Amino acid sequence: MTSISGLFASGSGLPPIPAYLQTVKNEQSAAAKFGQSNAQAKADLAYLQKQAPKLTTVDALMKNYRALGIVLSAFGMASAITTPALVRQLITQDPTASSSVAQKIGNATYLNFAKAMGQYKTNPFTDATNMSAITTAYLYNNYEAAQGQSIPGMTQALAFKRQASQITSVAKLMANTSAVKVAVAQIGIDYTTYGLMSYQQQVSLLTKKVKLADFQDAKKVDGMAERYLVSAAQDPVACGASPLSTGSITSLLGGSSSTSILSLFA
Repeated sequence: MTSISGLFASGSGLPPIPAYLQTVKNEQSAAAKFGQSNAQAKADLAYLQKQAPKLTTVDALMKNYRALGIVLSAFGMASAITTPALVRQLITQDPTASSSVAQKIGNATYLNFAKAMGQYKTNPFTDATNMSAITTAYLYNNYEAAQGQSIPGMTQALAFKRQASQITSVAKLMANTSAVKVAVAQIGIDYTTYGLMSYQQQVSLLTKKVKLADFQDAKKVDGMAERYLVSAAQDPVACGASPLSTGSITSLLGGSSSTSILSLFA
């Protein structure tokens, strides 16, 4: 467990809560600067931009491990790089069909990814608006991950603040890992305990204990994020806030839909 001094120190030079409040005021600008100054982010985005015209088929994307990793990272699905069969199904199936994997799993992140890929009827990476949206999402996700390196829980707190207003159901909450971690901390149990529960137990707990209406109130969202930061400073492991690598998934590897991709990241 982190000592109480962890509440008052961070790599940024500010205590966690002031650092959070300062960041959320200008996160868009900070994420953009991150993209200009972080060598891995610059390299990843330059690579995707160069490869985009070549990703004309599902096979072309699936075989380009680095490009696929960058795209999945933008959608908050970096870990899916280890399940290519699932990714292929999400890309090629109609996400509105009840028989599709996206619908059966019911994960909002998977549904957004599947909708954006548009069954790969056309290359989704040749549209400038789509590429801009993917770039923006990539920068937010990787910037937030980098902040969690020096301040435990900052990754989750920032992601929760940015996405909270979009979470209007328990299903959407459960599909958002950062939001679940913040929400569970408000309940008073650690994330490890939550993870050991059955799916139905998790649904029951969140339904009874979480007030989704509070996610539409900016002040309440800030309050939840701040309380999570305090808990994460005291015990980052129990809060699911242990820092991950600052680099994107691709740094470890070396090396048109009717739904606008931009709207999926708004």
